[in-house]
Amino acid sequence: MKESTRNRLFTCLGGLSVVLMAIYLTMREGDVLFRAQELSLFLPTRQFYSDLCIYPGGTLSWLGCLATQFFYKKTWAAIMLCLIWWACQGITSRVFRLGAGWNLLALLVPIALMACMTQTGYWLYYQKLSGHLMVPGIGVLLSLLATWIYRTLPERWGLCYGWMVIWGCLGYPLFGAYSFLGTALMMWPRQWNSRVGFFRKAFPILLGALLIRFTPGFSYQHLYSQVNADELYRAALPTFGLADQDFPQYRLPYYALFASLIPAMLTTLLPERKRKHWQTGLIVSIFCLSAGFWGLWKVWYADVNFHKEVRMALAIERQDWVGVLRIARESASVEPTRMIVMNKNLALFRLGRAGDEMCHFANEGAMPNAPWIARISQVGGRQLFYQYGRENSCYRWCMESGVERGWSVETLQLMTKASLLAGDFEVARKYLSILKKTWLYRQWAERYESFLYQPERIAEDEEMGFIAHLMPEQNRLDGDQSVVETYLLDSFISETKDDTLFQEMTLLCALQMKDIGLFWPRFFEYARRHPGEHIPTHYQEAAYLYGHLEPTVDISRMPFDESVRKSYADFMAFNERCGNMSLEQKKVAFRPAFGHTFYYFYFLVRDIQTL
Repeated sequence: MKESTRNRLFTCLGGLSVVLMAIYLTMREGDVLFRAQELSLFLPTRQFYSDLCIYPGGTLSWLGCLATQFFYKKTWAAIMLCLIWWACQGITSRVFRLGAGWNLLALLVPIALMACMTQTGYWLYYQKLSGHLMVPGIGVLLSLLATWIYRTLPERWGLCYGWMVIWGCLGYPLFGAYSFLGTALMMWPRQWNSRVGFFRKAFPILLGALLIRFTPGFSYQHLYSQVNADELYRAALPTFGLADQDFPQYRLPYYALFASLIPAMLTTLLPERKRKHWQTGLIVSIFCLSAGFWGLWKVWYADVNFHKEVRMALAIERQDWVGVLRIARESASVEPTRMIVMNKNLALFRLGRAGDEMCHFANEGAMPNAPWIARISQVGGRQLFYQYGRENSCYRWCMESGVERGWSVETLQLMTKASLLAGDFEVARKYLSILKKTWLYRQWAERYESFLYQPERIAEDEEMGFIAHLMPEQNRLDGDQSVVETYLLDSFISETKDDTLFQEMTLLCALQMKDIGLFWPRFFEYARRHPGEHIPTHYQEAAYLYGHLEPTVDISRMPFDESVRKSYADFMAFNERCGNMSLEQKKVAFRPAFGHTFYYFYFLVRDIQTL
């Protein structure tokens, strides 16, 4: 086989690998990518660009936000990732003149970029770097392009060194720390084994070192005095710290990203005749790629609950309540987080099935799989506050998120809808005017803009009309102490409103709180508002249980279903047979026959870890 044919073959093999990687990522993580797009914002305005550029690397963040918009559709995401990763691979091969076999080493860059995206997990909600998922890919691509230009320019008249100075001085304000990568690549001699003199090899190393050393300090003195000095060399890199906690394990894929170019760089140390041994190159490439894919597999955040939370959030936005329950039933062997339980309870209430099916699902709640406490207030609290009619709390958390981590499509949408429900139409108009400037949400903004001119339609809207029933009569903002579930339970229990839906929600809250004194008045109110109707099973079970536990209320004449009476008797009889079993043993023993009853929830679901 001719060398040119062999080069094309391996080039096609590398390109095909990139395509398959991009398709696999978008198919497996498409919902997470879409969620990242919602938690980001891109506006094609000068002001938006200027706001990002008050920090070094602002242009790169702007490009990252622009690219993140392509996560709106899986097809767009796959094409964009293919182009960026393919370009990184191809330019790496050209910069280091990788021949057949050796050029597969360039695949290490896309693998590392993929790892940077897939290890994010709950940092999706905490990361402050705008466009953080796409910044690494674009930053590495620009650094490789700058190096390619440097290597194509002749040394005559110092053209290549002039380009290094331009990149070193302008690259830092535009691209932050990724400019150091480009400069470092330029510092690497073109051919170690060439007969070029020592000075010509040492000069770019010295020049690049001076640029890396002094450019950040110069920029700090004249452009970015508001930036902390200790962050100068981390500009445009994600921060993995919360309060006084630091999580360096999340930086491993970024270390791997910068190290992914080392094997290609080391090939320049080989004599020219050895670089033509494609068999050796293929063996080395296979070994390095195997290590790369193993590392990718190790850092890939494949937590079931996290992905269920993401998919549930998207289903709630679509008002697909049946879909929320379908997701809740998946992977039943994995204990769900409280976020999943709360989303499930919300969906059941919206479908009018909470009183019959609330206990048919797991109701405890595992801690989120993160090395810090991933609170519901940060992960999905804004949406829950909005759906439960606590518009002021929703607005407050959206505002805090916008100030701390930057504005996003989600926060602007929720602030718009919260303002409409509160009657603050001018405030809603402000946020709608911003959303109308986006490329993907202009139609959404125009739809909700119609409510400004016809506010009576808010009560007729399928989503906002329902939520209006749950809003308290008194408009106030109180503290939730960052504990969403407890706040919602307490607020509904402590408020009164002459509304049937609102009253049923207070009954459900009393059920979840297992408070007998709170339960009875709300149970009787429910019965009064639904005369002649069948009372949902869980309400009957609670009344029947409480009537036996504290016989302050005569339940002898209440029309309980025979199935309710029987399940209670069977439950108590089985409990006697279980003797001195531990709580965990009883959970396992009772679940098959009684796991769907309120009795199981009352006696065996304890110490719920709400966040």
